[in-house]
Amino acid sequence: MQKWVFVVAFFFFLFMGVPGNQGQDIPFDSARLYDVAMEFYYQGKYTESIEAFSKLIKTFPTSRSVPYAVYMIGQSYLRMGKPDEAIQQFNLYLRQYPNGDRVNETEKAIQMAREKGKQKMSPLQARLPASSPSLAKKTKRRICAQIFYLDSETLEDVDKQLKELKKAGVNTLIVRVFQTKGDRLFKFAHPRCEEGVYFKTDYAPVVDDVLGRLADLSHRNELDLFAWMTTRYSDFNSDGNVEHRVHSYNFETKRVEPARGLTVFHPDVVTRLEGIFRDLGRYPIDGILFQDDLILRHNEDFGLEANKVFLKEFGFSPHPDLFYVDPYKSESGKYYVRAYTHQFWAWADWKNRWLMNVAQQLMIAARSSNPKLEFGINLYYETALSSTNSLAWFSQTLGRTQEKNFDYYAIMAYHRQTMRELNLDSQKAIDLMTEVAQRAIRSVGDPSRVMMKVQILDWKSYELLPAKEIDEILTSILNQGNLSLAFVPYVDPFPLQQFKGKWNEPSKANHSLHP
Repeated sequence: MQKWVFVVAFFFFLFMGVPGNQGQDIPFDSARLYDVAMEFYYQGKYTESIEAFSKLIKTFPTSRSVPYAVYMIGQSYLRMGKPDEAIQQFNLYLRQYPNGDRVNETEKAIQMAREKGKQKMSPLQARLPASSPSLAKKTKRRICAQIFYLDSETLEDVDKQLKELKKAGVNTLIVRVFQTKGDRLFKFAHPRCEEGVYFKTDYAPVVDDVLGRLADLSHRNELDLFAWMTTRYSDFNSDGNVEHRVHSYNFETKRVEPARGLTVFHPDVVTRLEGIFRDLGRYPIDGILFQDDLILRHNEDFGLEANKVFLKEFGFSPHPDLFYVDPYKSESGKYYVRAYTHQFWAWADWKNRWLMNVAQQLMIAARSSNPKLEFGINLYYETALSSTNSLAWFSQTLGRTQEKNFDYYAIMAYHRQTMRELNLDSQKAIDLMTEVAQRAIRSVGDPSRVMMKVQILDWKSYELLPAKEIDEILTSILNQGNLSLAFVPYVDPFPLQQFKGKWNEPSKANHSLHP
């Protein structure tokens, strides 16, 4: 709802103007217009973002948002592939704000724009758009069963289960290859420890080396195997090294404290993760799915290493007092903030960029062992609906993720969970997930690369969802295009075979292309 208010506000400012006191700074209105402009930017609507930033500069010339708007116009031109216009805008920023917050970033952006301007395209590339299907890699459409827990007593029983999945129309298994303390162990495994990984490596505790056998069984049943692997939460048997932990701001105590998970800003942590992924890539698997822990929430990471890197790049140290406007405690006991400052958005975007660079390093490490590996990344559904919300809450945006060219964008479209979180009825939750699918396809392009993760188990009651409910959500999202699907979490009694025809039918979206 808040996002639509922003969009309405933008068009009001853009086309109707602001009555009276146009030279006066009205922080609430200028902040709202800035947020709308950033929303357009993260959606890849750069022309609209430039118009919104320009309107902000004209309407609120004394606002503290203006320097950031001048800078972001340059970034918009850069993303549009217009390096000359970008350089002109960045130079304008340096002339007008020689002591501004983004001087260092602006100088780097100018260098990047100059390098882009030097690049020469072939005649073929010059005639084709950047996302031309003729130049794009053809991506396999995947129908996946994501398995949290294998309850088969023997590998022979696993083999029987895989045969049934193949009959049901599944072509890909997504299997958890990490074990956290307290979760159920694979029944057929012979565990050596309570937590760790299910493959051989020197960089993490090994519960049992079963991945090779699972890959062999999968391939014998003509199923591809994706290893589902954690990143920041791979702090198995942590030795208590506080420097390796992420640090978060506690709104209750008003202190920065060690929190759950590893910090990706410490070089030793990244080296360890690279070792884990390199060893994972040595197995005969077809791909790797990044767990949804490759995120940083709005109050993470204030750790020493992260602060040092940010200070070097931006010229000021991250501090909660610089980022949050009017934090408050809700009736539920959770803390929220009324708004975020411009410094926060720079910090959040920087964290997003850093996380994706780490993801790229891990992909390179795994592909050094197996160059043919494909990669998917788990994304929260907000990444498709609201770039500003997903950036603030998770340091995650679909646009930044796409820069790393993942093979699959696995969107956690868990409608039952969303019903509880947003207090929606079933139909509204399904409609919301349908909008997520539609927007993701629009952004990614190839529907096969959008993997919609369909919830089939109620995580509160641990009961299978009614077949009618699954049928409704499949019908709705598949009408948007021939997306990839992942059923989460797959459990043996679920009657997957009765839905086989759903994903074999041409979608309405395809019918509209061929009347």
